[in-house]
Amino acid sequence: MQPILVAQFKDNAYICTKIQIMKIGAIITGDIVDSTKMVAEERNSMLRMLQSLPVLLLPLAKFDLEIFRGDSFQIRVGRSVDSLKVALAIRSHIRSFKFAEHNRQWDARLAIGIGTLEYENGSLATSDGEAYRASGRGLDSIGKNRLTIETPWEEVNKELRVSTAFADDIITGWTQSQSRVMFQSLTTGLSHAEIGDILGISRQMVDKALRAGKEDLMNLYLDRFAELIKKHLG
Repeated sequence: MQPILVAQFKDNAYICTKIQIMKIGAIITGDIVDSTKMVAEERNSMLRMLQSLPVLLLPLAKFDLEIFRGDSFQIRVGRSVDSLKVALAIRSHIRSFKFAEHNRQWDARLAIGIGTLEYENGSLATSDGEAYRASGRGLDSIGKNRLTIETPWEEVNKELRVSTAFADDIITGWTQSQSRVMFQSLTTGLSHAEIGDILGISRQMVDKALRAGKEDLMNLYLDRFAELIKKHLG
């Protein structure tokens, strides 16, 4: 909480009062789907992949990451408005991998909670606030979905509930190659030709993957989310 001074005119004099302003933040709580089906080496690879996320996504946003129970993690995003793009980048990166023993992609359940950060002591595990509780509730109730968002504003929640369901369905349909291309699109700002050079594929293949991955619709979703959050944060 950040203290500020508020001046009020009363009884022919100004009275200054110190009040506390709650910080609004974003927390992402997640876990890896079906991680128990991973062989030992895959679990080690998965852990290294999670540990690399803060550096890998540094061009996108600054965030703190803590991993617990081996396949679960929590992230505190520096700016609430960046939280959805961080979540989509994480899912696209995770979906770039496949299980060793069957031809199925890795995936993660992610719950974004936006709200006050009432108590922070350097550790996400022992911090508390509206954002932490909303994120935890979201993951507990996510069911068969893979992405959920909860904010303090019910009208925002109602709109995002619908758009997030559609976006989640699109992401769950990304193939491994589409996920790799979408990750580059979400995190680098490079041209299609430059993405092709990084991935060793043609620009035409990049174009095809982005069309199939509904890049335009995902950008609309991200833009609308940012617009809603900025509007309520002022």
